[in-house]
Order: sequence, then structure tokens, then C-alpha cells
Amino acid sequence: MPDQAFTADSIQEYFGFSSHWLSEGDTGKIHYLDEGEGIPVIFVHGSAPGITAAANFYLNIPALVANGYRALAPDLYGFGWTETPADKEPGVQAWTDQIISFMDALGIEHAYVVGNSLGGRISTRVTLQNPDRILGNIVIGNGGAFWPEPRFKGQRSSREEITFYSADMIREALRKLVCDPAMVPEMLVEYRTRLISMPGAAERHAQTTRLQSASIKQTRLDVDVARTCTVPTLVIYGREDSLGPPENALALAEAFPNADLMVFGHSGHWTMVERVDDFNYLMLRFLAGYSNRIVKPPVRSQDLRATEIRAEMAAAR
Repeated sequence: MPDQAFTADSIQEYFGFSSHWLSEGDTGKIHYLDEGEGIPVIFVHGSAPGITAAANFYLNIPALVANGYRALAPDLYGFGWTETPADKEPGVQAWTDQIISFMDALGIEHAYVVGNSLGGRISTRVTLQNPDRILGNIVIGNGGAFWPEPRFKGQRSSREEITFYSADMIREALRKLVCDPAMVPEMLVEYRTRLISMPGAAERHAQTTRLQSASIKQTRLDVDVARTCTVPTLVIYGREDSLGPPENALALAEAFPNADLMVFGHSGHWTMVERVDDFNYLMLRFLAGYSNRIVKPPVRSQDLRATEIRAEMAAAR
């Protein structure tokens, strides 16, 4: 029986965000987040069963809002709560065009883009095709798909064929993305399981995955074009990322003349979750460096724990 209590507005219950909608043509309906005011930063999510923009960046958007930015995050065609227009087909170039159409519809002339995994591929393509409109590009978890011959540590999953997901399957899939399985909260497992269990959702995800795989082969990064792009770029990589070796992140950073590379230890594919305090601070520093803003350092859970440990050691002496 369909989970009638679970709707797009459930993101308020799970993540504290409000749903926004944007009509596209006669049949399309884009679901997106719009939090805060200020310079716009557009988050582009990755690809996995039950993924949405909220589920990907729920720990990062509040940090932006607290520092005076406007955080926007659409669900891409074929994902989340977005209803894909009848004349559109999910794929890398279609998603690239979607981001620009999204900006146009909201009257946004310039913005930063932040992409995780597949989203990083899209944010980079958006940047290369529209360098006059993108203020900066942050790529998290390169995934290796930018390059003509990506070298993966592991094999791609068979998500193109799966039409049913249990909570255990979602939990296992998410744990493969992180260095420490404890970093996957049950709240996130529950949300993504409920979403992928909606009528037709698993079948739609399988179809989107097939289209994604085909489009990736046709949209490799043109290094010669990248070398002419001076848009500020920050490449962030987790050293324990199981989806690709560090060399991919280095090669991506080297392709752009105005790029920096940061490799985080104790982190897999989800640096923005696994090293959330450090990631948020680095993201804010990158944005502040090109917008002349003063960053309000977030409370760092690691620092608080270090203080507790020092106090315990002092008391034991």
C-alpha cells in the first residue's frame, strides 16, 4: 500500500526545509529548496536510490544560511520529487541545461555551484558552458567520470536492473560511500527507503541510471577547454573514497588554471557529511575569498571533543 503520509513536504519533518516548486512547460514540475538570502549558491546532488537535494546537503545548507548566503537545491530530472517534463530525458547535458534554466526561471544571473559525485560532473559542465554566470565551482567526490579512462577502485553497481529496495539495501549502499559506517544515520536510511518505495520510484531510478550511464560516455571532460576556464574551482576529495583513486581529483584540479585541491583523511565519498564541520568551514572560506565576506566559524564538534579529552587527562593526573 502506498505510503500516503510521505510527501515532498516530509523534508520539513526530516531535514527542517520547506518545499518549493517551479513549473517547466506543460508537464514538468521542479522540486527545489530555497533557504536564506544573499549571494546564491546552487547545490547539485549525486545519483543513488532515494537521493534528493535535501538528503544530500542537509548538513551544509544551514551553514550557508547562517553566513548570509542563499542556498538553492533542485531535485534533478529523474530524481526526488521533480516531475520530468515530457520532452526531457535525464542525462548529463539535460541536467546541465536544467541548472541554467533553473537560474533563468528564478532570475538568477550569477551563482556559485556545489556538486557532489555526479553533481560535481554537472556543476563542472555548467561552469565550462557558462563561465560568465558561475562565480565559483566546488566539486566533492570526483568519482573519476570526468576522464576518458576512469580508474575505479570498485565496480559500478547493477542499479540499472534493481526495481525494489529494502531498508537494509539502502543502508548497505550508503555505508559503502563513507569511511565509517556510523556516519550513516538511520533517519537518512528511513527517508531514502520511503522515497524509493513510492509507486514507480524504483523503476524510474533504474531508467534514470541507464540514461545516466549512456550520457556519461558522451560527456567526458575536454581538458583543453578546461584549461581556458578561469572560474575559481575547489576540488574536495576523501582519501578513502571507494569510487575512484586520488589521482582523478588531482587531474581534475590540474586541468583548471584557477583550482585548488583539498584531500581529507578519514573520509570517503561523502566528505560534506563525514567531515561536515571542516567541509562547511572550507566551503565558506572559498566563498568568502571571492565575495569579500567574513566567515563565522561554525561550532566544531571535533574541537569540543578535544577540549573534553584534555580536561579528562588533566583530571587524571
